[in-house]
Amino acid sequence: MAVVILSYSIALFVVWRWYPSNTSESSTDHSAQTHGNDLDYLRGLGWHLMKQRELDGAKIVFEEIISKDANDRTAIAALASIYNTQGTFDKTLQLLTERFESGNDFDDIVIYRAFGEALIRDGRTIEAYDIHSRAVEKGLLKSVYQRPMEYIDNLRSQPWWTAADAGVTDLVKELEKHWMTIRDEALNLINVDVSFSAEKEDLTKHGNWKQLIIFNEGRAIQHNCKKTPSTCGLLSKYHELTNCKRCQVKYSLMQPGTQVWPHCGPSNSKLRLHLGLQIPDGAKIRVADTTRSWEEGKTLIFDDSFEHEVWHDGESARLILILDIWHPDITEEQKTQLLPLRPTRDRNN
Repeated sequence: MAVVILSYSIALFVVWRWYPSNTSESSTDHSAQTHGNDLDYLRGLGWHLMKQRELDGAKIVFEEIISKDANDRTAIAALASIYNTQGTFDKTLQLLTERFESGNDFDDIVIYRAFGEALIRDGRTIEAYDIHSRAVEKGLLKSVYQRPMEYIDNLRSQPWWTAADAGVTDLVKELEKHWMTIRDEALNLINVDVSFSAEKEDLTKHGNWKQLIIFNEGRAIQHNCKKTPSTCGLLSKYHELTNCKRCQVKYSLMQPGTQVWPHCGPSNSKLRLHLGLQIPDGAKIRVADTTRSWEEGKTLIFDDSFEHEVWHDGESARLILILDIWHPDITEEQKTQLLPLRPTRDRNN
């Protein structure tokens, strides 16, 4: 199985994001001071703290490393990831701008991804694509648009898919046949229920974007399925949804005036389906360099490891059903070996 984890530094970041915390910041300060001149020890301590999801502690350690070796690639990559995850994109720009302008020849995709994301959040999209283009030229990325944390080789790579190419023709037919039932169960909840929760990944540039998860990692969320029994009953018949430990099914509710930052999903191991349920004028999605709109009762399929963004300039709420499926080229062995993408966090696209 050719899974490419893109660098030592990205392994630090991935492990940090997905495991619980139990280490105190005071112990971090003491350890960093005690072993301040031992960079190998500090790198190991930083790794441990990221594994424990001690973001502030890890930041102290890697900033200490940078103070002693301004060109330590692992510390630079880790700090850029931490700063971006904390939403302090200005610190990422401060950390990386001068280093890139001075001609540093980085070979770590984490650094390119973090710098590009910070530039996008700063409104400097053209500069961001220039950084991503440099990563493509160095062989660190396959495309300026496809920038997942985990890239699996030998999978077809294209932004938009048809139901036939994705191997889900029957599923799409059933979704489009019963779309009004799926829609009505959600509409019945919107104004009388607090089940819809806000997007938590700091992807909303402005506006109001909520979700209701009904399947997670191939398993039904029972308390939500009780509220949407027809939808859950319909979807439970499909192996594509119930046998995917990296997948979710959820309603996505977006209010007028909302915009989602351009972003990439974490892995190219899955595809994403959108079923249009309530689609006012002015709601659009861009994947890579192509922009489309939803249609009520129709399905869009795309690879969310490609950069995508959403904006809603209409006058009423946009409602869709989002369904994840395995990429059709993923083997049964890979499905068994690959770990869930979100054991403790929910990703909303």
